[in-house]
Amino acid sequence: MKGFLNQLIDEIDFQRLKQEDLAKKISISGGNLSKNLSGNREFNFWTVVKLLNILYEGNTMKKKELIHKFCTTTVSKKNSRIAMEYANTIGDLELLGLLIEKEKTSSLAINREWAYVYELVWKRGKGILTGTSFLEELELRKNSRIIKTKEMHVLLGILTFYTMYDLERFNSLFDYAEVLLPEVNNIQDEFVKTAFSTRIKEGLAYAYLTAEKIEECRALCHQIINTDDMNNCLTLLQASAFVYLGESYMLEDYSQAEWHIKKSLSTIGDCLFERMKKRKKNILNTYAFLKLINGKQVDFIEECGEAEKAFNEIVNGDKEVAKKILKDLKIKNGKLSAMQTCILGLANGDEDLVKEAIKIYECGGNLFYSKFAKILLEDIYRYGTIYAGGAK
Repeated sequence: MKGFLNQLIDEIDFQRLKQEDLAKKISISGGNLSKNLSGNREFNFWTVVKLLNILYEGNTMKKKELIHKFCTTTVSKKNSRIAMEYANTIGDLELLGLLIEKEKTSSLAINREWAYVYELVWKRGKGILTGTSFLEELELRKNSRIIKTKEMHVLLGILTFYTMYDLERFNSLFDYAEVLLPEVNNIQDEFVKTAFSTRIKEGLAYAYLTAEKIEECRALCHQIINTDDMNNCLTLLQASAFVYLGESYMLEDYSQAEWHIKKSLSTIGDCLFERMKKRKKNILNTYAFLKLINGKQVDFIEECGEAEKAFNEIVNGDKEVAKKILKDLKIKNGKLSAMQTCILGLANGDEDLVKEAIKIYECGGNLFYSKFAKILLEDIYRYGTIYAGGAK
């Protein structure tokens, strides 16, 4: 911790900042800041975040380095717990992993419990466990230990909620959200409460989209976007809200859809963390899909997923390349998703494959994207392939 404090003191001196002025900006007394910097009293986690935001504005790598240094050396049990959810919310899986390893052997049972549950979050984020394998591990951990804290009981519920999302069982999300949201309100820490409730709203917004409850989807997205985020922690969730808004306009208004998707990309900004990079790729995939169904050129296709690349080949007239991409994708993953099946149907001019995709969508409750598949099926009936004149 001494090295961390010395770096802060050196930076404050280098910038010729007065401690009294800094203290006012981060809402603590000058005396408390002096005690924090001298090591006589440990910093509160959020005080550190605010201080680093001032000292290293625009230098995200340095800020990341010092947050990591503070979190791995803090002796405050509460700091470590809050830092785990902070790392989860901003998508810093490296920091989350460090905190989990540190708190697994904590002298405090609460922290060991948090590490036990957040390890599942980390494994899902890293892609170590996905789909049914994640669900199996989740159920195993639920049954292997009695979870005593409200926060971790809710987080396990959120992980179950996310599992339904990952497995595309969108109809189930409404029931889970109805149970979880009242439980979140019982959490005392305001940051954890806000992070958890916003995360549930994010999943629920997409569930409304898939159920074609467009106005409900948009209302929740605006709630997420307008959530107070003084410490800039909700970027990933707000980027999701913008892209869901974009998707909600896909069949109505190309300009509105594109504006919201671009806003999602600008919200996520520089991808400092692994989860941010994954989210950006998903947003680009959505943007590519919007362009392709409207017969527009995609100049960032190399940054997109294989399904979008295959779709792009079809629109550009090279169905054989599209078939090869999808064949390799099926070998890699064992099966094709509904969207990938639909695209393969387009490549082959095979209405049965597109009908199969529609069935997969509808079984999962994804009425919104089944509508796209039906539009593409009409194109096959009329033209034998996708008509590149627009989705409407």
